[in-house]
Amino acid sequence: MKTALLTAAFWTSAMGITALAAGAPKLQFDQTVYDFGKTSQVETVTGTFKFKNVGDDLLKLEPPKPSCGCTIASLKPDTLKPGETGELAFTLNLGRSRATMEKHIAIKSNDPETPEVSLAIKVDYTPLFDLSPMTLAPDLAFGMKEIEQFTALNRTDGKPIGKLRLDASKPWITAKVVPGPKEDAATARIRILLQRDGAPRRFNESIQVYTAEQTNIPVATIYLYGQIRGEVSVSPEALYWSVTGGAQPAADRLEAMVVRRVTIRSANEQALKLSNPQSTIPGIHVELVTKEPGKVYELVAKLNETPGQTVSGNVSFETSVATQPKIEVPVIVNVLKP
Repeated sequence: MKTALLTAAFWTSAMGITALAAGAPKLQFDQTVYDFGKTSQVETVTGTFKFKNVGDDLLKLEPPKPSCGCTIASLKPDTLKPGETGELAFTLNLGRSRATMEKHIAIKSNDPETPEVSLAIKVDYTPLFDLSPMTLAPDLAFGMKEIEQFTALNRTDGKPIGKLRLDASKPWITAKVVPGPKEDAATARIRILLQRDGAPRRFNESIQVYTAEQTNIPVATIYLYGQIRGEVSVSPEALYWSVTGGAQPAADRLEAMVVRRVTIRSANEQALKLSNPQSTIPGIHVELVTKEPGKVYELVAKLNETPGQTVSGNVSFETSVATQPKIEVPVIVNVLKP
C-alpha cells in the first residue's frame, strides 16, 4: 500500500515538474488604451500597440477583430518565441461628423491566463468643416410648391471658408450661399430650396459641399430626409406589432394588442374613394371603415396569426386620386422568442 502511494506521489510530482518545464505563453501589451484626445483637421488617425511574449512558451495570436468597419488593424508577427516583441498597427476612419469616439480591437491568443485582450482607441473629433445642422427634414405639404431650409458651414480653424461649390443630387433641389457681412468669414449660411416635382413620396437626397481648395472630394454633405405630401394623407405612416412567439392565439388577446388603425384623409376636401385593402403579410386582415363619407376613412389591420419569426411588409389600398392611385403603409411584426 505504501509503495503504491509513493509511486503515485512520484508521478504527480514528475508531471508537475514537466508542466513547469514546458511553461506557458503570456501576452503583454505596453498599453491597452490609445487616447488621441482632441483631434481635428484630419480624416484618419493611426497608431501602434506594442506587445511582448513574457511567458516561456511559444505565443500564437489570431487576426485582430475591430469592433466596427471604420477601424483597420494588422499585427506582426503572429507567432512569438519567449522574449520576442511585436506590433499591432491600426487606422481609424473618423468620418466627417463631430464625435466622441471609442472603438475596440479584440485580440485572441493561446495565453492560458488571458485568452482575449480588448484594446481601446479613443478620440474627441472635430472636423475641419462642421455643418449645423447636417441633416434636414423638409416636409412639403399639399398645396405648397416649394419649401426652403437653412444650414451653416463653419471652418473650425477660424480661417476664411472662401468660395463654395454646392452639388445637389436632384435638379429639383437647389442650394446657394447666403451673402454675409464679411467675405472672409469662417462661417457660411446655406439656403436650400426644394420644389414640388413628381408624385407624392418620401425622399432621401443630399448636397455635396466643395471648397476652392478641395474640388474633387466633398468637405461636407448635407442630408435631406423629407416628404412631398399629396392629396391623401395617412396617420400613422407605419404600423408595428411586438408579440411573443408561441403565445396565446390572437383571438384571446386584448384588441389593443392585435389591432392597428390608420386614419386616411383628403387634404383638399375633395371627395375621396378608397377600395381594395390588402396585406402582404399572411395573418393580417385589413378592412376599410368610413368615418366621414368622401373625407375620412380608417384602415383597420388585425393580426389574426402570429408569424414564426419577425417579418416586414405592407398594407395597402387604392384611391380615386390620379396622383396617388395606390398607397402602401409599411408594416413590421417583431416576434420575440419566449
